[in-house]
Amino acid sequence: MHENQRRILDYLLGKPEGATLDELAAHLGITKTAAKEHVVKVEAQGLLSYRDAKGAVGRPRRHYLLTSAGQEAFPRQYSWLSNVLLELLAKDLGPSGVSRLMTKLAADVSGSFRERFARAGTMAELLAEVTAVLNELGYRATLKQSDLRKGAVVEATNCVYHSVAKKHPELCRFDTRFLESSTGMNVRLECCIAKGGAVCRFAIRKRDG
Repeated sequence: MHENQRRILDYLLGKPEGATLDELAAHLGITKTAAKEHVVKVEAQGLLSYRDAKGAVGRPRRHYLLTSAGQEAFPRQYSWLSNVLLELLAKDLGPSGVSRLMTKLAADVSGSFRERFARAGTMAELLAEVTAVLNELGYRATLKQSDLRKGAVVEATNCVYHSVAKKHPELCRFDTRFLESSTGMNVRLECCIAKGGAVCRFAIRKRDG
């Protein structure tokens, strides 16, 4: 993104009522024509919207505002809050309670992607789609082996709750149960970052019978 486009977003973040093209051009120190070109490009990315406000006289003045996507373009530091909440849950529920909670949460999260997973025509496609979802959740996952005859393997290089899982490994129950719920297969955690491993490695096998 061009520096001026980023500056437009920064400026509008502090202007919940929006800003006119004149204001944006003055803020950037460029002409209205040049400012308009940047606005059009940012708007095309879905980061800006506008509203026309009637003045006392003359034509309505167009005010540009951030969309929800534009607001989300700014950094959001959720990890500290997540870690605090997980720590409190682990202390309050105990290991068995956390395991039950993670099992239910994994099933619920997997269920939210049910329609997406159902579009997979083969097990290899399903494993690829499940891996893609893991990446969307922040795991930095890779499907290392998709052939169930040889044993499918998924590896993740990012533990999304690393600092808490080191003290409460029962949180890792979410990962295995999510994969089991999503694939209908047996899943075993062979290597775990929270326990000192270089990656989290999940071995996926067909269920007996």
